[in-house]
Amino acid sequence: MRKFTWLTFLLLLSLPGLGLAQTQPVTGKVTDAKGGSLPGVTVIVRGTQQGTSTDASGVYSIAAADTATLVFSSIGFTPQTIAVRSRRVIDVTLSENAQQLGEVVVTALNVARERKTLGYSVTEVKGETLTQARENNVANSLVGKVAGLNVNSTSGGAGSSSNVIIRGVSSLNQTNQPLYVINGVPVESQPSIANTGGQYDNSPDLGDAISNINPDDIESISVLKGAAASALYGYRAKAGVILITTKSAKNNEGIEFNSNYVAERIYNLTDWQYEYGQGANNIKPTTAAGAAQVGNSSWGGRLDGSNVVQFDGTLRPYVAQRDNLQNFYRTGSSWTNTLAFSKAFTGGSVRLSASNLTNKAVVPNSGLGRQTFNFVGTFDPFKHLTIDARANYILEQADNRPILADGAGNANFNVTFLPTSLDVRSLEPAVNADRTELQYNTGNPYNTNPYFAAYKFVNNTRRERLLSSVSARYAFENGLFLQGRVGRDGYTDRFTSVTPSGTAYLPTGKITELTTQFTDLNVDGLLGKTFEVGGDFAFTPNLGASYRRTKSEAFQNIGSDLAVFGVNTLGNAKNKSAQSFFSDQEVHSAYGSLEMAYRELLFVTATVRRDWFSTLATPGKDNKLYNTTPGVSASFVFSELVKPEFLSFGKIRAGYSEVSQATLPFQTQLSYAFLPTSLNGLPLGTISPDNVNIPNTGLRPSRATEIEVGTELAFVQNRVRLDLTFYKKNSKDEIVFAPASISSGYQGAVLNSGEMENKGVEMLLTVQPIRTTDFSWTSSFNAAYNKNTVLSLAAGQQQSVYATSRSGVGFVGQIVGQPYGQVLAYDYKYNPDGSIATTPNGVPARGELKSFGTAFHPWTEGWSNDFVYKRLSLGVLIDGKFGGKIFSATDYYGTLFGLHKRTLENREGTFGSDKIDAATYYSTLANNVSKDFVQNADFIKLRQVTLGYSFPSALFGNHIQRLTLSLVARNLAFLKRKTDNIDPEGNYNAFAQGLELGGVPPVRTFGLNLSARF
Repeated sequence: MRKFTWLTFLLLLSLPGLGLAQTQPVTGKVTDAKGGSLPGVTVIVRGTQQGTSTDASGVYSIAAADTATLVFSSIGFTPQTIAVRSRRVIDVTLSENAQQLGEVVVTALNVARERKTLGYSVTEVKGETLTQARENNVANSLVGKVAGLNVNSTSGGAGSSSNVIIRGVSSLNQTNQPLYVINGVPVESQPSIANTGGQYDNSPDLGDAISNINPDDIESISVLKGAAASALYGYRAKAGVILITTKSAKNNEGIEFNSNYVAERIYNLTDWQYEYGQGANNIKPTTAAGAAQVGNSSWGGRLDGSNVVQFDGTLRPYVAQRDNLQNFYRTGSSWTNTLAFSKAFTGGSVRLSASNLTNKAVVPNSGLGRQTFNFVGTFDPFKHLTIDARANYILEQADNRPILADGAGNANFNVTFLPTSLDVRSLEPAVNADRTELQYNTGNPYNTNPYFAAYKFVNNTRRERLLSSVSARYAFENGLFLQGRVGRDGYTDRFTSVTPSGTAYLPTGKITELTTQFTDLNVDGLLGKTFEVGGDFAFTPNLGASYRRTKSEAFQNIGSDLAVFGVNTLGNAKNKSAQSFFSDQEVHSAYGSLEMAYRELLFVTATVRRDWFSTLATPGKDNKLYNTTPGVSASFVFSELVKPEFLSFGKIRAGYSEVSQATLPFQTQLSYAFLPTSLNGLPLGTISPDNVNIPNTGLRPSRATEIEVGTELAFVQNRVRLDLTFYKKNSKDEIVFAPASISSGYQGAVLNSGEMENKGVEMLLTVQPIRTTDFSWTSSFNAAYNKNTVLSLAAGQQQSVYATSRSGVGFVGQIVGQPYGQVLAYDYKYNPDGSIATTPNGVPARGELKSFGTAFHPWTEGWSNDFVYKRLSLGVLIDGKFGGKIFSATDYYGTLFGLHKRTLENREGTFGSDKIDAATYYSTLANNVSKDFVQNADFIKLRQVTLGYSFPSALFGNHIQRLTLSLVARNLAFLKRKTDNIDPEGNYNAFAQGLELGGVPPVRTFGLNLSARF
């Protein structure tokens, strides 16, 4: 039956009566009045959904019948309608028209609106900008492209999560990640890192949901930054919204093929001392046992080139090893191939795409595979009814995700801190004859051999995910429309973690299997109609409602003490335990909006939404379950009234709105679970892990109010455009966890108590200094400044710590009156006269724990330049971040191990009256005064360079509509960097930004991108 269905479907597509009969390719070039190329011009066959757009050289190609009519349109130009009349080449010149500034962008509820009507800031990123020099996580491709959007990837290697912040951190204890909406359906995308910021957490980053999306399927991304823009999404929009619209056959008919291959290579930022080698007490090792006992110590003798015995009993030259990182990490690669087929026919269109990503990571034996299948169908079964059906099926396999932070099982940590005289390649056998770990540091078995960690440890994830939606819209004869939509995001994750038999710190091994099933069902409906009054006024009321049900189930099985060496299965474990975790929540919502327009001059939109939350319910208590959030915004196009000669377009806008954020399940009452252990064959019960804090039966959603004002201006025939925004957002009733006495049995209490403020400015300036027949230069600069202030925590609480470095002397926390995410460390202790106090042995004493700045950069900037000469194009993106801090545990451990250059001072001498040696002095200093490891994380990076050439269609007999070959590169170099030894973007935790340790080094990528359309 399945074969018959597919064959029938394909035959129907091929029937002449359903296709665009007698179509032939029509090509040409679109220019302006001065002969300059016009990229991005929309070309549509009138009366159909078939269309395309011009490339960087202004060239287009489209299949059209001899009797067809083509419509050419672009922002700021008068549209042209041209009949084909059997012509195969049609060149078009568009004339500028300042009134034609009706750029259409996707807004809340997936509604397309003209930009000039909006009373808030929206930035749209076209899909083609994401597919040339791409990232494995599409969120990282937005770096430097949107003012007010701060994207920070974790140093977890291929497929790791990204921390995405819009207009500053908006919540003290809940998610600060934006809501992703794909084709109108909300999608959860929280980082899945197992490391939550605890001091002894060392685990891999397991990725996030947005990284699954194939950029080749994306038509556009709209970033709704403020509350006025995202208000209709209610409680899920407090941190902003990112709308993703995927491609359909509407503007992409034909066959598309995109192939991208890049090579990846780390760059080493460490600058260690290379004067002293492995050993202790300034003495070179003399025995194998002695060398192994101080395996991670670079407190040995001066490097002199003599033969010295090492951990395995082999004599090797006592010389500096400067290339350990380069010798350990391999040249990685990513190869992505996407094939898409689009077909328009009478009564609808379909698009099918298949994509495969194969990544060989720079970390040995690590990589990522992803297969994506996408279907989009739009159908008009009868007059007035449109049906849109979409399905995105994703399979992802991540092998040996690298452990982050601590040294146990972390190859990154252990190769970084190898003694200066120890060649990492001498550890490469990884195992002894009995298959146990080849230890290089018996003094600390938690320093795992990096090759053993890479090749014997297992940290694999497998994901099967289906994103699907069906929507139907019926337009009545009187203009009334009714729309309904059902969307579902469901995935199954399998995480397998194995500490193998023979591991030095756990000889009997351990295995963990975690299976998670997640479903998020969203159903919504919308009713609306536009009324015109007297020809000057228009009113569009909309009423809607939605239902959400989110469920997750997780089953964890742990096996320890593996019976048969090397058999990594649960059945081989002598000791087994099992646990299960469940979560279930519902939200019912009703909302409405009223859009009002006066001519082309004034536009006002008012919104209101009410949400009812199951997570606020408490049995036996009639507490308030709902929350109402209003909003209003306005746009005044003053250039319709007054427009000097130099002004092409002018508008001012303003908006005010409220948004809320509900709590997680099980915070209003106690819930219970079973322990993995039993007594007399019966399971033991306990309070659920969800209730580490005392529940609050009167808990309310947190709320945020935001005021936004801005302007959009265009000058010199639209060749200079400015978008400027000012905003202020106040969050109150923040859900915080106030500390509780340990005798209570809880860590804290759940309260509505915290307050926070964000205020800032955003700017986007786009200039086209040159636009001639053959050459154009477009320069775009965006910048944003956000000032965040924590106004209050729980009553009487002035400071809280929510993440701790493995070093134990670096922290991230909140301080009232300071920005969110303060990096905390110990200062020097000072005498009354201001001098530094010392201990009896002469080491500076530990002072107070102080804050040294926020982990979140207040300043972000991006500068892109695009040059087009005939068919040749060059793109350059530079971005920078300023004002952020990061705690470098790399420098801390480098000081402890004698690798840091600071340890060269008085290396062979003694300190203080007790005459302690340098190793004792510097290790004590590192633990006493950790402020020295807080670094300025400012940087400017050459983020992306592309150089492409678009081949003429005539070269291929017009059988290929478009063919572009590009040289691409990402993350090429730091143009400015304040950090020593580390990457200023080297956070290992997606939640607790500001802590660095044991991550994968930064990676450069160079390669080719081939894009073709048939």
